[in-house]
Amino acid sequence: MEITLAQNKAFNVLVYYAERIQPLNLTKAIKLLYIADEKAMRQSGVPITWLNYKAWKLGPVQEDIYFKIKQANDYSKSGVDGSLEVVSAPTVLPDGIVLKPRKPFDDSQFSDYEIDVLDEVLKQYGKYTSEQLVEILHREGSLWHKVVKEHHLEKQFELKNNRSDYVIELTDLLDTDFKKSAFEVAYRSYLMQANLI
Repeated sequence: MEITLAQNKAFNVLVYYAERIQPLNLTKAIKLLYIADEKAMRQSGVPITWLNYKAWKLGPVQEDIYFKIKQANDYSKSGVDGSLEVVSAPTVLPDGIVLKPRKPFDDSQFSDYEIDVLDEVLKQYGKYTSEQLVEILHREGSLWHKVVKEHHLEKQFELKNNRSDYVIELTDLLDTDFKKSAFEVAYRSYLMQANLI
């Protein structure tokens, strides 16, 4: 199972949250991951992980992370990327999957600012249930809501097709020249680190 630079960083974010929230279920973990990236984009113009999120029925989902965790659970593997233990707990939580840290959070991948964002998300949203986070992310005016309305996904979701391939554009949050410039510089740096250019 190949893990990209962005996914590795994302799993490390999930370790950070799993160390501080117990139990941390899959749905809540995916929502907190998205919220951290959105918050960083709103504030600085630069996301934490550089992942893409799709508009699914229950809100923004990073598809690759979601399926890697689901696959680890479905095949009774002990973990994902060596960083997370995936445990089935069907009677405890709505999606039946709990994430536990297998190794400590590695802060070397993160700036002080990024860790501050993770802490802000934890403080503001950590006590919410996954259902409450879904409601928050579904609010009118949210990026998820915009994609659902623009592509008329309500009917699709009503018909039990809970997934879509429509990407939530975090770049829509680049509302100043400073944020646009910061994004461009950081994106080029990310591509170089990931050996993509």
